[in-house]
Amino acid sequence: MRAQLLSRVQRTCELSQRTLLTPEKAYAHGFGGYGEALRFMWSGQYAEAASHASAMLAENPDMVGRFAVIRLWIEALAEQADRPSLRLVKELLLTLGRANPEDQATYFALRGLAHYELDELDAARFMAKCCEDYKADPYCLELRQLVSNRDEQLTFPLLTEVPLVDYYHWQTVARTLLATGYRDELNLILSSIREQCPVASLSHLFEFHLCIEAGFYAAAALVAERMTELYPDSVDYRYYQAYALYEDADYPAARKVLAKLLAEGHGDDPEVTGLLGHTHAKLGNAEEAARCLQRSVSLLKSHGLPYSHLSLELSDVEEELRGDELDPTLTMPQQTRKWLINLSPRRYNELVTGSTESIERLLRPMGPEPRLGDICFFATTTRSPQGTQWKIVAIYMVDSLPMCHPVDGYHSALRLVARLPDGLPVDIEMSDEQPGTETRRVHKRDQHITYGVYELDNYAIDIIEEAVHLSREDMIERRRGSAQSRRPTA
Repeated sequence: MRAQLLSRVQRTCELSQRTLLTPEKAYAHGFGGYGEALRFMWSGQYAEAASHASAMLAENPDMVGRFAVIRLWIEALAEQADRPSLRLVKELLLTLGRANPEDQATYFALRGLAHYELDELDAARFMAKCCEDYKADPYCLELRQLVSNRDEQLTFPLLTEVPLVDYYHWQTVARTLLATGYRDELNLILSSIREQCPVASLSHLFEFHLCIEAGFYAAAALVAERMTELYPDSVDYRYYQAYALYEDADYPAARKVLAKLLAEGHGDDPEVTGLLGHTHAKLGNAEEAARCLQRSVSLLKSHGLPYSHLSLELSDVEEELRGDELDPTLTMPQQTRKWLINLSPRRYNELVTGSTESIERLLRPMGPEPRLGDICFFATTTRSPQGTQWKIVAIYMVDSLPMCHPVDGYHSALRLVARLPDGLPVDIEMSDEQPGTETRRVHKRDQHITYGVYELDNYAIDIIEEAVHLSREDMIERRRGSAQSRRPTA
């Protein structure tokens, strides 16, 4: 299979050695607007690219290269998540297909691509199946390729005896090879693109992400710098450069790149302000770090996006700024509640074997109820002769107010108090009764049972304290016995 795929990729590269529709070729064939639209796409200016494409088609719907322009138009609208415009394009393609019977299959496939980008997958699958007989139409082949990728089927319809002309066909093949782990074949595709169009963003982007994946951050920063030179208007490429510099621990250089982005009016980009906050924290600028991180959290909240990845750093920075002062978010007096977290076997093993640094701070979905200072017992269930037991492996303290998360509801930041590598066995009964009854031990907390979160009552805490006491006595007894066995005999 691997040798066959490599052969197919080599054959496709040979057939497509000079077929990629570059901006220079578009100018030569009289539709230079396509070249401009491509450059806008490569620099991340998707609205301008879509505007160029729609204007060209409105002026001359039968123009040379119209299919490539439509394909770019679909891509630009998808990048903007402009679903209303994609639906209009879908209707336009239906009209054009009816008016041009000789090109109906291509318009049909492009309409299938619009369905695909709208996540109308049943329609896209149906249309991809209808395209199976059109083995010489690259747009039919690309639709089949994308649907195959979505359904996780390892097929490569685009790698046939058909030259790849459209830039986005090359992009689809490259992304498929990356996702399936065929690196040698991917390098062949990227080399062919680089040879035919050195300014195309695809090969540079892949090179950057592969360097990041391999941990070659200095090399990734150089690749990103090259991209910013090609497309100085791109915010993404300069952010990539700053990120690579940050990961390479070159914090002054990262701060310089990010500060320039802010000076150019990109202070409303939460990723830019967030990374600048992390950078200031590494440089010891606590006040600037707090300001940037607070700004980033505020922006993410306003867009309904998760911000918990910034909250840990912000909590540390604010703690540093407070010094000996109390946290103003603490309300006194506060009732400390105790929670039991049911761990999966994998997570239990990570807490037992992981380094202290890797488990010292955690983010976990726990619902809206935990508050600062609450205690969390991380445990898993085990079988014993007496029945099912809980085995506590770590104790954490809640270190933040609940943070809204669009998927998990609420996250809480936790700080490690103690780790019990041998595990502390505890006989706690489970109860489905509602809070407020006298017989409860551990109670389900509404929908948060999904995440294995239970609240402990005072009786359950007494059981844990008794288990700790017995464990200490047992350990002392074992130490005494060991010491006596080492004493020399007369």
